[in-house]
Amino acid sequence: MFRVGIIGPQSTVDRIIYIAREFELDVIFLSYPYKVVKETEKIVKHNDNKVDLWIFSGRIAYNIACRSVENKENKIYIDHTEAGIYKGLLEFAHDIGSFTDYLSIDEISKSHLESALYQLNIKTENMYVKTFSEETSTKELVEFHSQLWRMGKTKGAITCFEEVYLQLKEAEIPAFRISTSDIEIRHTLNILSEKIKTFYFKGSQVAVQLFEMAHLEDHFKSPKQTYQLQYLELKFKEILINLSESLNGSLIEKGLGRYLIFSSRGDSERELHSIEETVNNLVLESGLQVGVGIGFGETIYSAEFNANHALKQSKEKFGSIIIARENGEVVEVNSKHLEVADFPYFNDENFIAKLKNEKINMKFYIEIFAFTRNTGLKDFTVKDVSSQLSKDERNTRRFIERLCEVGLAEWIGMEESATRGRPRRVYKLTNPLNKMK
Repeated sequence: MFRVGIIGPQSTVDRIIYIAREFELDVIFLSYPYKVVKETEKIVKHNDNKVDLWIFSGRIAYNIACRSVENKENKIYIDHTEAGIYKGLLEFAHDIGSFTDYLSIDEISKSHLESALYQLNIKTENMYVKTFSEETSTKELVEFHSQLWRMGKTKGAITCFEEVYLQLKEAEIPAFRISTSDIEIRHTLNILSEKIKTFYFKGSQVAVQLFEMAHLEDHFKSPKQTYQLQYLELKFKEILINLSESLNGSLIEKGLGRYLIFSSRGDSERELHSIEETVNNLVLESGLQVGVGIGFGETIYSAEFNANHALKQSKEKFGSIIIARENGEVVEVNSKHLEVADFPYFNDENFIAKLKNEKINMKFYIEIFAFTRNTGLKDFTVKDVSSQLSKDERNTRRFIERLCEVGLAEWIGMEESATRGRPRRVYKLTNPLNKMK
């Protein structure tokens, strides 16, 4: 069941939930009222993972939310029309005795007000208008209305904001609200109903993830290396089976270093972070770059076709995970999902470029990183690395010293030898994201 969060003044939130009963939607509505519209940012950040869709009582709250949380697809807002302005003008006329003269009004844009007055065929001479944005403070709007009233230029104020309305009333200034009308709420709930259908449709679409290890065959050319290749492919399968389980999918081998997972679009979008972590694990295991193409479609055929198209683009720009949607749209996954504080994303093209610029053998560096990560060692000696990775000790020493020169490792002390001989230097890898700027 979908969970829909409603953000706005308490009175508007209650009204939306009341009217929503007419629609009999298979939805759980969650109430998130604010006293000041700028509270929207905090509400959305703290609760975005608890809801599937958001409804905002107005454009300002929507703008604030989009600025703090990038995804706009799960957000809709009630777009105010002339109906709310007419309501405010009628209440003003009834209480004050003047229809459109000697009043101040705040609006997000003059266009709605001008359209409303044009349709009424009324010209105004003593109407003071202030437009606002999400940056405009409550204090600024209250001062605008208050100053005009104190100067005797207005008989009252009409405002879009409940907090402004309440402060003006407390100052005993005649105030009226441009509030959300039932028609506007019903229109937005109809949009919500259509969005829910779209989300159900998307969630049930087929998704195909294609993984390809770049030039795997080039690293295992001799007959003696056949077993190494087979062991490596078993490790690939283990990593990908774990991902397949997270995606509720099925893993299929497509040939040397090429694998396919069938799942649903909903599971794939929810588990993007798992896909990124899987790519990193594949790179750590092999020292190779990994191409990833994700395809969505209404059928297995169309999803696989889109995945192949996405994989082709991913291989042209290694370091990227590419998604090809059912409508032909192609997007690159933003790697912000992956926690990289002390875990570099080895498939990232910028990181790879930095290694190349410093003439660092990427495969050797990844092998050392994987060795320390898998064994849990925070520090190591040249002997530790050369013996565990079956490398020449002299070449290993030169490589580690080069890592120290470019800031990817550092010498932290000496290890006292239990036997005769010189004590060994002790090193540790440093965070490449901090060092290689």
